[in-house]
Amino acid sequence: MPLHELSPHGEEESKHVVEYDQRKTGQVLHAVKPPPVALPPEEARITVHAAVSRISVIYEKLRNAVEYREEHLLRKGAIVRILRRQLLLEADPYVIAHNLIRELIAARYLPNETLPETKVDDGALIVRKYQAIARTNIGDEKHFKWLLGVVATELEETLDDHRREKAVVTYLYEQLSDRIHVRGIELDDMERRLQIYVACYRMLVKADDEAVSYKFLRAYLQEWNKPEAWLENSEAVAERLVYVHERIQERLKHPITTRFQRAVKPWAVSLWMLASALDEEKEGAYMLSSREETHAAVARVVEKKEKEARAKLRRGTIRAMMYLFITKMVIAFILEVPIEYYLYARVDTFPLAVNVLFPVVLMFFVGILIRRPGSANRLRILQGVDELLAPQGVPAQEIRSPRKRRGLSLWFFRFLYLFMFVVSFGVIGSVLDAIGFTLIAIIVFFFFLSLVSFFGYRLRQTAREIIVVKQKERLSTAILDFFALPILRAGQWLSISISRLNVFAFVFDVLFEAPLKLFLGVLEESLSFIREKKEELTDET
Repeated sequence: MPLHELSPHGEEESKHVVEYDQRKTGQVLHAVKPPPVALPPEEARITVHAAVSRISVIYEKLRNAVEYREEHLLRKGAIVRILRRQLLLEADPYVIAHNLIRELIAARYLPNETLPETKVDDGALIVRKYQAIARTNIGDEKHFKWLLGVVATELEETLDDHRREKAVVTYLYEQLSDRIHVRGIELDDMERRLQIYVACYRMLVKADDEAVSYKFLRAYLQEWNKPEAWLENSEAVAERLVYVHERIQERLKHPITTRFQRAVKPWAVSLWMLASALDEEKEGAYMLSSREETHAAVARVVEKKEKEARAKLRRGTIRAMMYLFITKMVIAFILEVPIEYYLYARVDTFPLAVNVLFPVVLMFFVGILIRRPGSANRLRILQGVDELLAPQGVPAQEIRSPRKRRGLSLWFFRFLYLFMFVVSFGVIGSVLDAIGFTLIAIIVFFFFLSLVSFFGYRLRQTAREIIVVKQKERLSTAILDFFALPILRAGQWLSISISRLNVFAFVFDVLFEAPLKLFLGVLEESLSFIREKKEELTDET
């Protein structure tokens, strides 16, 4: 499969993001930037009134507080939410796309007074594809939920300019496609290259499964790129799409996927820093005439990114604390207090206070105790820059496939995993029982301990986005992992389950969002009418 088939804009993305003199490392380095997008005339741009935008932004902040989601996925989450509502209320794809884009602009997920009206036509065609597949009713609920996420990814890429990110991903792939090999498993060359491309895409763009699925969908189902041929008769494409979905899931769950991501990460971070250093120059091309100058420019960007990572960590910690506090208060007064009073005819204030305050306090300390990257990490990033720009390219890497355990070995490690759960939860439960916690209070404590642990782990992974040095293995770390892994697994399962049964998000979406957006639509039409009348008055005078 050619690489350009994975790319929404074909072979144009294969243009290098940097050019350099092959004769000497670090000399004559240029940034090749996508040509600027010509803005349409002012009257042809999509515009949302500032008053409507301010209300929408406040609502989005409240809405995002009750559903924990990583920052870079907030816009796509909003697209899914708006698209789902619009599909229930409207049938005309043009109206759906028009309302979707205006809501995104109002919430400041997209720039105001910038996008051309033609974007509505582009969005409407994507919506028509989803509607055509949905009408066939081929596939289960899980399949259509996945398709909605993929369509949201396509809409996001269509409505925003991602050419720079795609060019960087392609450049990194070209550097690594022949340098990473696998040992211990039979992997054909196409599969190996696909895994490398997906790893580059994930590491540089922080793409989720749905974004990667969209890339694979364009490659595996060529008809998706030419909807005019099948929109009126979509049964055959819908049937193939179910098979393609299964095939993509197999790709995403391949046991060696994470190994490829770890192998790619050092050069992904280095290229990210290098491209950012080049972008800081406002001219079309930027020249770094020596290795020392290149290192200095990249080091400045690394320092800046470290500060941004700390700020992002603070925001993520605050959002998680708000989410946990709101969730805990609701559970405490709707479930914990009534059930305890019913079963024990009393409510102990000490366990209740601990369960209310402990998750928030623990989340705070988890956030502030996450380690910052050190000087060794910066040196490794600069080394990665040198390797990317060297005439011989990056050094070859060999990764091993995950070990497959069978028979007695498999059962032993399953028993060990179960034993870890019993020890971790048993020790904590015994301590809580000794200080007067009831069974209900202990269950609630475990619930939020697991959630906090998982949120903390995700925040730690966010903070480690620019860390490329391997973590030192210590005995204390191994002991901590022994007790923490079961809690993290429980937190992961709870996080996924809660996201599916989020009562607060449901209340916002059903009771608040639809009426609010209807009100904002009427408000904007009214403001537009008043503006037109004022313009008429001005013209007459």
